[in-house]
Amino acid sequence: MSSGEFSNAIIIGYDGERWASSDEMTAMAMSERKELAGLWKDKAGSRKKGFSVLGKKYACKTIDDDLLVGAGSEGLVVGYKSDEAITLGVVTKGQPQGLATIQIVGLGEYFKQNGY
Repeated sequence: MSSGEFSNAIIIGYDGERWASSDEMTAMAMSERKELAGLWKDKAGSRKKGFSVLGKKYACKTIDDDLLVGAGSEGLVVGYKSDEAITLGVVTKGQPQGLATIQIVGLGEYFKQNGY
C-alpha cells in the first residue's frame, strides 16, 4: 500500500490481524491494532481516550458508524470501517488531508460493496 497522500497505511481485520500495510506499519503492535479495531464499540469512550498508532498518541476527533479521524502533533489519522476490515491512513503535516480522507473512504466503500 502506498500513496503520496499517506506516510503510512494499514488494513486490519476486526481481530487486529494485519491484511496489508506499508512497510513501516508492519511494526504496529497487535495491542494497538486490537485497540483500533475496538474503537467503534465505545464511541464516547474512544473520543475521551484517543488511540495510538506506532506509539504516537492521537485524539479521537470524529468517530461515527464508519469514519474515524484522529489528530496528533505530527498529523492526522483517517480510518474507515467496512464489513470485515478497517482501513487506516496516517497523514503527516503538510500532506493533503482532504484527498487522503477521500481515498480511505473510497477504499472502505469498495470493501463494503465486495463483502469485506
